[in-house]
Amino acid sequence: MVSRLPNPAPPEIVDVFIARLGAGAVSVADHDRWLYARDMYPVTLMHYAEGSLRHFPDLIVHPANTEEVVAVIDLARSFNMPVIPFGAGSGVCGGTMPIRGGVMLDLKRMHRILEVNDRDLTVRAQAGIMGQTLEMELNRRGFTMGHFPSSIHCSTLGGWVAARSAGQCSSKYGKIEDMVLGLEFVLPDGTIARTPAVPHGGAGPSWQQIVLGSEGTLGVVTEATCRIWPAPAQRRFLAYEFSDVRTGVEAMRLVMQNDLRPAAMRLYDPLDTLMVGKSGAEEDSGGSGLMDFIPVQQIETRLRTLIPRAFRRTQRFVAGYAEIGNKLEKLSKGECLMVLMFEGETRLTDYEFEATQHLCDRLGGINRGPEPAMKWFRNRHHVSYKMSKVFYNGAFVDTIEVAASWTRLPALYDAVRAAIRPLAFVMAHFSHAYPDGGSIYFTFLSSAPNATEAERKHKAIWHAALTAAMAVKATISHHHGIGLSKGEYLRRELGEWFPVFETLKSVMDAENRFNPGKLGLA
Repeated sequence: MVSRLPNPAPPEIVDVFIARLGAGAVSVADHDRWLYARDMYPVTLMHYAEGSLRHFPDLIVHPANTEEVVAVIDLARSFNMPVIPFGAGSGVCGGTMPIRGGVMLDLKRMHRILEVNDRDLTVRAQAGIMGQTLEMELNRRGFTMGHFPSSIHCSTLGGWVAARSAGQCSSKYGKIEDMVLGLEFVLPDGTIARTPAVPHGGAGPSWQQIVLGSEGTLGVVTEATCRIWPAPAQRRFLAYEFSDVRTGVEAMRLVMQNDLRPAAMRLYDPLDTLMVGKSGAEEDSGGSGLMDFIPVQQIETRLRTLIPRAFRRTQRFVAGYAEIGNKLEKLSKGECLMVLMFEGETRLTDYEFEATQHLCDRLGGINRGPEPAMKWFRNRHHVSYKMSKVFYNGAFVDTIEVAASWTRLPALYDAVRAAIRPLAFVMAHFSHAYPDGGSIYFTFLSSAPNATEAERKHKAIWHAALTAAMAVKATISHHHGIGLSKGEYLRRELGEWFPVFETLKSVMDAENRFNPGKLGLA
């Protein structure tokens, strides 16, 4: 059933915004309100496809600078309207859903690089710059940000800060909270607050670390100063195969705790390795495969090969045979593929490459050469463009990124898989490794006859997975944030700190105007 679009902000309010920002910077057009009613949260994508979205912004604004952001906030206060900061809409937890209507504050007109300091190795840029644009401009000047989320082509610097983003090379360069040195932030009362870009300052609590991950509930990020690095002089690739998940995880632990820093290190579980890692298909040929995501067409092809005539169409498989798909794991011998990429100064990279080989050999790993890792590198950003194909095929797909210490990581893998398997087809890879632990990225696939039923099923899968994760003392999110979908679980994870967070919110945003209803807040 197609939703009836509610009325937009009345003309007398729209005219005031236009008078301040200009006609081209304000929209109440139906198509814009539909587009800004969702992000990449799978539930909203399903409702969007069905035409059954329930929440819409009252108007959308596009400020060109910080002063116009302040003006928008002042106007929103005068008309008692919520404000939802918006980057590029790549979030997957419903973080920008306008569940109480209001002003959608799109920052993408604020896209300038303000300064690159080649002595301090920093870049200062406006929050609305797209990630790929920022990286390409730094590359042109001989630098890299070192931050490569799979959404880099459709996410912004401000979005990265708001959701505590991680890139695919986080093992070497860290997460965004390790890169941010200073922020410009507009508070809910319109005050422009800045944190100084100083190295490891110790002047009281870190306000920028409080802002990081606040997802627009405490105000809006308008600028960030971040650490950058010289562009890598060399890049080397390596792949190993291990006898089982635990041996592969142990290899990751030893690599990180021996002060080696591969830029990327990813371990695929047996099902992921069976389905994709050994397929031999060139993943960027015609869009038919993908190393890091559910490759619907490859799965169908693989199933046709393994079990002839059992599956006629991918839709039928995902609709009714997810449990059979999970049992394909028995066709493997438990092997797990690991891909690694090293980059940086030549001699250091060579040392890390050789030392990692030595550690993997000691654990009985089989060297598979550079090609599997090179294939991953060629296709590393495709994930954000493959989801629509899965949804088009009548299914839905999502990812769950949880993290734990090395001691708990194997138990986390077992617990979450066991929780999801009765409900959906699931496979996983380990990535974002650090000296003290790492993240597991579960990808699940299921289907339902309509968006309402899919939403119910989707919530049941998430509830099972996060309940299992919390039972082994893992965190519910590594880098996708909390948004709307994980609020109740954030309450449980923060425990006695959640009332402190609520108090902070009530002090900074007494009118509860900024992105209300997110992160478990009222």
